[in-house]
Amino acid sequence: MAGARMTADFLIKISPIIGGTILIAVCLIAILRNPSVSNTFAVLLAFGALLFVIPALSIFNFKGLGIEFSGQATTEQVTQQAASINARLEDIKSALADLGRRVAPAVAPAPPPSAEFGTNRSQTVIVVYSAAQKTLAKQLENQLLKKGYQATSVYSDYSELSDARKGSPGSVRFMYSDATKSVGESVKQLLKADTGSLALLPDDVRPQMSADAQVLLF
Repeated sequence: MAGARMTADFLIKISPIIGGTILIAVCLIAILRNPSVSNTFAVLLAFGALLFVIPALSIFNFKGLGIEFSGQATTEQVTQQAASINARLEDIKSALADLGRRVAPAVAPAPPPSAEFGTNRSQTVIVVYSAAQKTLAKQLENQLLKKGYQATSVYSDYSELSDARKGSPGSVRFMYSDATKSVGESVKQLLKADTGSLALLPDDVRPQMSADAQVLLF
């Protein structure tokens, strides 16, 4: 029984890598065979493949044939890694859009990123949501990525919070540390219109946090 369980766990962990590799290989072949498509797309695809594999390896363990590999990571590390990957993927999409404009010279090139975008790129924002707020969470995540933040959204049932820290359904709380208060306030202002229909709870200021700011959607 233990052997069957180990096999199932191994297949669950390796399947995303195999499936993603096959999909990327098919796209890569199609790009290289089409002379009208720049090989730069192939380079971007290879970079995207690397970003795809990294999260899978972070939870992958293998021991056998004289080789041992362990990629254990904490939940916080994986979450922040996902935020960083989302930001890099947003860069790839921008680069692809820019390449498309160069192929069609009649279209005006995109303006360079603003100084604010560059500043935000070093800041991590996590959107935590309850089951009822998933759609809004993805909307906020996209908004943050477009402004340059390293952002991702994760589900939580908030069982780790005390009753005093939990918000009622349909409310939102912004959380940040003393050192990242300016980041929290900027994020709060950026998402004000999107969260306007939710009851705004008092900010939760912590002495220290792993992310620069969190948005809790209850």
